[in-house]
Amino acid sequence: MNKIELLAPAGNFACLVAAVQNGADAVYLSGKAFGARSFADNFDKLELEKAVDYCHLRDTKIYVTVNTLVSDSEMSELREYLVFLNNIGVDAIIVQDMGVVKIARKIVPELPIHASTQMTVHNSDGVKMLEALNIKRVVLAREVSIENIKEIAEKTKAELEVFAHGALCMCYSGQCLMSSIIGGRSGNRGKCAQPCRLPYSINNGKSKKFFMSLKDLSSIEHIGTLSEIGVSSLKIEGRMKGAAYVAAVVGIYRKYIDNPHPVEKSDLELLDRIFNRGGVTDGYLTHKPGKEMFAFDKPDNPYLKGSDAIKQELLNKIKSETRKISLSCCVKIRLGENPSITISGTNIFEEYICDTIVEKAQKIPITEETVKLQISKTGGTPFEFSEMKIELDDGVFVTAATLNSMRRTALERFKQKLIKSFKRQNPEPVEEFVNNNTETHSGFVCEVTSFEQFEAAKNEDFTQFYIPLQIIEQNLDAITPYKEKTVIVLPAIIQEDAATNIYNRAKLLLDKGFYAVLALNLSQIQAFKNYRVLGGFRLNIFNSDALEFYKSVGLEAAELSPELNLRQIEKIKKVISVQTMVYGRLPLMVTENCIIRNDSKCPCTGNNKIIDRLGMVFPVIKDGASCRSVILNCKKTFMGFDLDKLNNAGVGLFRIYFTDETPEECARICNTFFRNEKYRPQDFTGGHYSKGVQ
Repeated sequence: MNKIELLAPAGNFACLVAAVQNGADAVYLSGKAFGARSFADNFDKLELEKAVDYCHLRDTKIYVTVNTLVSDSEMSELREYLVFLNNIGVDAIIVQDMGVVKIARKIVPELPIHASTQMTVHNSDGVKMLEALNIKRVVLAREVSIENIKEIAEKTKAELEVFAHGALCMCYSGQCLMSSIIGGRSGNRGKCAQPCRLPYSINNGKSKKFFMSLKDLSSIEHIGTLSEIGVSSLKIEGRMKGAAYVAAVVGIYRKYIDNPHPVEKSDLELLDRIFNRGGVTDGYLTHKPGKEMFAFDKPDNPYLKGSDAIKQELLNKIKSETRKISLSCCVKIRLGENPSITISGTNIFEEYICDTIVEKAQKIPITEETVKLQISKTGGTPFEFSEMKIELDDGVFVTAATLNSMRRTALERFKQKLIKSFKRQNPEPVEEFVNNNTETHSGFVCEVTSFEQFEAAKNEDFTQFYIPLQIIEQNLDAITPYKEKTVIVLPAIIQEDAATNIYNRAKLLLDKGFYAVLALNLSQIQAFKNYRVLGGFRLNIFNSDALEFYKSVGLEAAELSPELNLRQIEKIKKVISVQTMVYGRLPLMVTENCIIRNDSKCPCTGNNKIIDRLGMVFPVIKDGASCRSVILNCKKTFMGFDLDKLNNAGVGLFRIYFTDETPEECARICNTFFRNEKYRPQDFTGGHYSKGVQ
């Protein structure tokens, strides 16, 4: 069976200790910047180095999250930070932004990279794309089922990490803009305000519940299966939670990883009591999304009544040193010579020779048992001697103080050598190949979500039409005359069991002369690498390096992140044509669970919506032909009178996006942009173009 890693969270040093002392194989944490849990305590640079040393002295790996989107103005700080992490010996960094991947590969080539779940990798093509970039490990989306994980593992070579326990986001990680749009706090920048934990009503329903608040994940019943199918690491969520929570969850998962057996009722009760959000769920793992996964009445309940004693008991357990590295030692005590101790282990060798001389005993000579007793006193250290050889002459004597001093000095020197062995030197930057060939595109593009919208816009002067795959297939004869400027829009999420079918259908159209495919994630770039590919906003392109990366993998144009402001857009080096949305409802979430079905019938047709506590109405549509929900912004983005600002910032392509518009509304919007009709939507927003996000 695969040796599976247990990976634990640490929002502060107390949580780090709790994780290590309860058996974590690895710990993940964040510095004060560039981490996706900016509201945790997190670690400054001194604490980070201390944490790295603490973990390595206890045979525990340490991964640092650098998993936020990074702007061009932050790149200098980022580069310094990456070199710092490399040099202190971090075992890997966890990254979302492909610009950060590009920079890290150049300036710290020896530092392993793990692809964050924020990259929204959910099928084998996404993993293969990252394998080609020498990414060591991929953290899969939480929504991937055991069946699909198994198939992904069989088709790929990279290590696969899956979330095992803790909070579940309603939206696929990396695809949520709801906190950003509502309050300017970006989840992609580590400042999510958790809008999915707020109450909503659905359609015209009178009940207002926590319809988007999921129970916490628990995979405790599936540890053996996950190990068998090739998962490399089980990740516990919880950098915002306390040390007692970390201690409890890590301890229980360690127990069943080491000794697989039916889960005991007392352990299930402890997991429930230490943190409870209306129960736990394994719905995504078992491919059974639905109402049972939700905590409609309990969005966020911390420690339950009576758990203070449990909490204290857990904290008391981590005060002692339970994680020990086994070493061998040889002690030599020879008459007329300097006594010495040699320690070896973990490929490190340390010899310490005392400056005293061994003399004949005046009274009672020292015994081998006494030497072993004194040398074995390693209780306050992260070491223990599993093998000990004593070379002792008869009739000699050294004091207990001398033996203690020898042990302490040798172990301290060994410790420093062990710590140093994980450090790296200042790296030599790797030269990059820069492709300077740039083909520019400009004009308006139109994205539709219905055939009627296409019909209303088809005769306008659009450079390209972005049309969902299923709409093209259903109306092939009518759309084929426009194929040379039709871009095929795939679903945002294509799980492994559906990928081959959807990709082959799209490739059939491309082979018939349709212009290109719109890639919404890394997997689609990989799957269509032999075709013309454009990049959608879901790629989260936030900086010049990310845009350069996407050019290097073949994109000829790409939409920038909608979280950028005009000043940030202007700073981005336009190595390929860039696009922004100038009209439409921005998609704020894409969810595996159907939201509407939580308080209504299956909504395959009709207009659906959720309403927040302030009465704001968010339309809900489908992701392609699937039953996944896409929540749209309550307000339409409208930049009809500000195109010159985007033009001056270097934007060449302007996307008009129709979602719930009637054909008449589509025609009016086209008149506004093409014939200067003085019209604007009744309720609109300028998005983030003015202020940007935190």
